Amino acid sequence: MEREQGYTVAITQEAENYYRDVLEYFYKHHSETSADRKSTELLEKAIALENNPGIGRIEENLRPLGRMHRYILYYYTPRKAIKIIYFINEQEWTVYVTDFFPCESDENKISKR
Repeated sequence: MEREQGYTVAITQEAENYYRDVLEYFYKHHSETSADRKSTELLEKAIALENNPGIGRIEENLRPLGRMHRYILYYYTPRKAIKIIYFINEQEWTVYVTDFFPCESDENKISKR
């Protein structure tokens, strides 16, 4: 049976640290106004997972962890994106965001974070 309200979105401490790294990049390489907007949009995109967490694609690099990590993309320029990586705990009705991963980074580093 489906619950009336959506899932809870929890951002892990490591993901918060990666989010701060992304913010640092935004504020270093974009105007303050643009960085403010992008940081808000990125967080809102993660929080929106409460309504439809199954929307993301499976993150193949994390399949060995056994949690069926998924990701959605936030494009902060037409060619550059951040992967919002998460897994769903169906029993707790919780989506755990575990990483904000810049797509320009080496994909093999995802499993090492």
